[in-house]
Amino acid sequence: MSNKNKITKLLVANRGEIAIRIFKTCRQMGIGTVAVYSDADENALFVRLADEAVRIGGKQPSESYLVADKIIEAAKRTGADAIHPGYGFLSEKAAFAKRVIEEGIIWVGPHPKAIELMGSKINAKEIMQSYNVPTIPGYQGDDQRIDTIKAKAIEIGFPLLLKASAGGGGKGMRIVRKESELDLAITSAKSEALNGFGDDTLLIEKYFDNSRHIEFQIFGDKHGNAIHLFERECSIQRRYQKIIEESPSPFISDETRKKMGDAAVAACKAINYDNAGTVEFIVAPDQTFYFLEVNTRLQVEHPVTEEVTGLDLVRLQIEVAAEKEIPFLQDSITQNGHAIEVRIYAEDPANNFMPVSGKVLDWKESDVIGMRYDSGIENGSEISTFYDPMIAKVIAKGKNREEAITKMSKALKETVLTGFTTNKDFLYGILQNKDFQKGNFDTHFLENSFNYQGEKYTQDTLDVLTVALQHFRFKQRKENRTIAKAVEAGWRNNFYQPQEEKYAYLGYEFSTRYTIKGDELNISFADKTFTSIDKTDKSSDSKSIILEINGVRRNFHVSQNENQYFIHCSALGQIVLTHIHKFQNPTEEIIKGGYAAPMPGEVTSVFVKNGDQVKAGDKLLVMISMKMENTIEAHEDGIVEELYISEKQFVEANTLLLKMKE
Repeated sequence: MSNKNKITKLLVANRGEIAIRIFKTCRQMGIGTVAVYSDADENALFVRLADEAVRIGGKQPSESYLVADKIIEAAKRTGADAIHPGYGFLSEKAAFAKRVIEEGIIWVGPHPKAIELMGSKINAKEIMQSYNVPTIPGYQGDDQRIDTIKAKAIEIGFPLLLKASAGGGGKGMRIVRKESELDLAITSAKSEALNGFGDDTLLIEKYFDNSRHIEFQIFGDKHGNAIHLFERECSIQRRYQKIIEESPSPFISDETRKKMGDAAVAACKAINYDNAGTVEFIVAPDQTFYFLEVNTRLQVEHPVTEEVTGLDLVRLQIEVAAEKEIPFLQDSITQNGHAIEVRIYAEDPANNFMPVSGKVLDWKESDVIGMRYDSGIENGSEISTFYDPMIAKVIAKGKNREEAITKMSKALKETVLTGFTTNKDFLYGILQNKDFQKGNFDTHFLENSFNYQGEKYTQDTLDVLTVALQHFRFKQRKENRTIAKAVEAGWRNNFYQPQEEKYAYLGYEFSTRYTIKGDELNISFADKTFTSIDKTDKSSDSKSIILEINGVRRNFHVSQNENQYFIHCSALGQIVLTHIHKFQNPTEEIIKGGYAAPMPGEVTSVFVKNGDQVKAGDKLLVMISMKMENTIEAHEDGIVEELYISEKQFVEANTLLLKMKE
């Protein structure tokens, strides 16, 4: 290898967990690391873990991570000789890859032409067809007149899928089940594609109601070698985004695996691919499969491949970018055991997966053997509204699928993540689903087979977690006392009179009463009485408590945010209780006719002005948070009395947006 291709310092043009993941491999290889960070990420963990970091300003991606000039300048200022784009942001922008190379910096990714070719779904499909890679029956012609698209759709047959050629993430995508839906579907898909990508070109594909989404990890080098590293099952999705991935797939046979692997390598060779990529397939119930697209980057779910192959894909990316050959042949790669990855999101699955934001109070990983955590958070991390709500990935490795599911289930229960709502309980529920455990699922699993209605706890569980908080608060006060330390905490001269506190759970208020006898509390509420004995050892931290409640000993973790408490027990679950002070501060008066922000975010569009008359269901404004749009609509007919916000304004959750006349 010539010296000009030697990588000694690498800049990661990304953030969060993927930046930390890449830094980890760089440290193992002795390569220096550079982070770039936005104003919103100034105190983020990935910034501290880099050897050097350069502020690139702004909070929005359009002001920071999507600005090629700032990233190139940061690489030059720090002397970085390579740039890794991670995934998302600029990772699949051919112009950026070309610019990096022209600046004399090594691009850790495929050559720009491959990115450009695969960036168009129509081009990609035509190339694959020319190399005999099976493609979904459909239409991808240049004639984009609505009459032509309609005629081709009828010819292909229903159900079918309209897709934006330049798109992704579900935008510009419509499932059409009958001819009467075609006109509206075509016009709305074209409009959404034009607004989202600046290109309203559509392609049509046959749609499969019971299909699987299975992808193959591919790798090529600059010497003409191409291999695959087996498959990942990615059928568990919400809004066309994967949330659970695994390898190997519990569905395909060895024969199908061989055929799909060969097709993936053919796809790789078709475009002279020379780094990490993924060939995605739709697989029908009879195991016939069709090419979907090529992702020209490292995938979020790459850890499951690493766990079953024993390979470090980031190391291989770096070596291939430095013009080394892939150091092994296809036949020497094997799948060993089973790996599952779940994605933890800051979102509320019971509220249409609404993204949430806030501060991480406590983050503690499980110590189950065989677990891997890829995250970008720590205690005190801010989860902002500017970026994707995925905050961590948890990966379980087992000798088989059943063991991997069992390990993951226990690890999720033990993982402490407090401060805001997450999808952790939702993920655990999927793992316990009988159809999932049997491998009987497809891309419509969440709609058809899994009905999630939020965290559901038995009354006994709620009781025990409430007792744990009451005892924790008593112990907290006892240890924080600065006067009369010789007097037993909670002592009363009338020992018949218990102490009383008030809490709220999901809006329901209730009172607890307790009496003290040393480290033993007798706690009562709702006509029930509990005996709680403190068994905490000296090695426990200040947020942990071991209690024997009615004869059963358990470990509890309690996080506090002012008067809000997160009570976690791996054996039971996690709830949030609010302590209600005896002398409550006056609350703000609820404004009649007021519309408040359902989440923190940026107001992107305002459709009304003072004095406008609106009908129920009319759009009032649009907010965006964590890349998700939320339209605020009128609840009833009325007249806009006053607007309190304007476009491009950032607001916190519950901020008053506008008021209607009473």
